[in-house]
Amino acid sequence: MGGDDLAVVTACDALLQHEQPGAYDLVVGNPPYGRVTLKAAQRATYRRSLYGHANLYGLFLDLALRRSTADGVIAFVTPTSFLSGEYFRNLRSLLVKDAPPVSLDFVSQRAGVFDDVLQETTLAVFKAGAAATHTDVHFLEVAPDRVTVQKAERAAPPEDARPWIVPRTPSSAGLAARLRTMTARLADWGYRVSTGPLVWNRFKPRLRNQPSKGTVPLVWSEAVAVDGEFSFRAARRNHAPYFVVKPDEEFLLVRKPCVLLQRTTAKEQPRRLIAAELPRAFLEEQGGAVTVENHLNMLVATVERPAVDSTVLAAFLNSAAADRAFRCISGSVAVSAYELESMPIPSAELMLKVAAAVAAGRTRADVEALCAELYGVE
Repeated sequence: MGGDDLAVVTACDALLQHEQPGAYDLVVGNPPYGRVTLKAAQRATYRRSLYGHANLYGLFLDLALRRSTADGVIAFVTPTSFLSGEYFRNLRSLLVKDAPPVSLDFVSQRAGVFDDVLQETTLAVFKAGAAATHTDVHFLEVAPDRVTVQKAERAAPPEDARPWIVPRTPSSAGLAARLRTMTARLADWGYRVSTGPLVWNRFKPRLRNQPSKGTVPLVWSEAVAVDGEFSFRAARRNHAPYFVVKPDEEFLLVRKPCVLLQRTTAKEQPRRLIAAELPRAFLEEQGGAVTVENHLNMLVATVERPAVDSTVLAAFLNSAAADRAFRCISGSVAVSAYELESMPIPSAELMLKVAAAVAAGRTRADVEALCAELYGVE
């Protein structure tokens, strides 16, 4: 390279570089994804966009903001988890304030587009210094000979850290718009969401195939069937139906009825939300306590008499309408407690018709139709 030539490519760890901020009109990236443990100095550098665990692509989005000019454009290929995940709440606030998204283009397929990618993917464009007035949402269908682009909606992102409600299919644009007007959440019905307390692979020696003194039933994710029924079983490899609990491990025990919901599902499945009641009768039969493995979420009542009882809650969660609503929030394979608690739901008063239908033993199709009516979907 001659003395007058300009080096245009630098091979380095960009997160460790200290270039002059605001140097670029356009920042384009396809950053690495995945959690990373930061040293104290690096966490301090990026603290404005961090909340809990750090993810590499979130750090690169923060870096892009630092390198962009006051009216620059940032265009990244990323997972969709930053749209709603709890660990990205500070990043969302930062983006809305400094560089709101002007377009989100969802890549419908995972197979055959990006190798070995498990996450849903979006092509996101942000404009520094712009007002958070609107975001255009498009869907990309990739075929061997062409790419088809379909526009879904134009909507403003929230003005804070709340999850961004965005349609994940063109047909969900109307639903997403309605969800942004709904104010009720699970807390208003009298529930909170937590993860099953037992991380089983930390306690492998204490799994048992038969009950004995000191054991309690161990509820695995396969106990929650796709038809919404609870069935006590341990059907998968390395699973066992009982667990030895020590006297000082009350935190591992579940003593009250709740609604169980599978915690890992994919967008390709017919339903993302798969729920069933943990019945009171089962708890009583088993001596009043069980433990729940952490691939299940537990929706637990926070009050003595919730506004919507657990039977109705389970029926609602298993409806196609609730599933479509959840898909407008979640883009990862994890059904997180944070996203469940953030999902817009009908008010408890509007759920009275559903409660009456469940109490009367109406068919699942009847309950489905009532839930669809509450969300305004067909």
